[in-house]
Amino acid sequence: MHKKRLKENIKLMAIAIMALLSLGTVAFSILEGWNLVDSFYFVAMTATTVGYGDFTPTHTLSKIITVFYSLMIIPIILYGFSVLAKYEVERVYRKIGGLERQQQEQEDEIEKTERRIQEQKRLIKEQQEILKKQESQLKKQTKINKEQEEELEGHQRKIKKQEKEIKEHDEELEVVEDVVEDVVEETLAKKAK
Repeated sequence: MHKKRLKENIKLMAIAIMALLSLGTVAFSILEGWNLVDSFYFVAMTATTVGYGDFTPTHTLSKIITVFYSLMIIPIILYGFSVLAKYEVERVYRKIGGLERQQQEQEDEIEKTERRIQEQKRLIKEQQEILKKQESQLKKQTKINKEQEEELEGHQRKIKKQEKEIKEHDEELEVVEDVVEDVVEETLAKKAK
């Protein structure tokens, strides 16, 4: 709203200044007999307070009009420049404000990203600790498995040894059975005689 009103003021000031410059150009051209370019030059130098002095009014009426014209156009020109400067200053402030907001948003985003990075680092550290525990447990379990395998191999050797002993006993038993049969047969044969 304020920006719109400021733009309208600038337009009105530009129109007023152009009208006063045009009016002054025509008036001094008629009163002093200067061509339009020289008249515009004199009016512009008067309005901007430069006043080189290469053109000066020669008629009494022209001098009176120049005084009132100067008193009227110089404040309008100054006001116009102040309105324009105000517009530019506000535009710069808005741009700076926008940049500050953008910078603040970026700083907020950087802060959020840093917090996420810290959280990720924390999670990674926790996962590394879990992995270390799991590795330790895996080593313990591997050691237990190795011990059980060695124990199992020991049992298998014992079983093979016992199987061998049983086989040897079976063979001895067969020999004893054969001897017992022979003795029984001999005894039976002696009794039968």
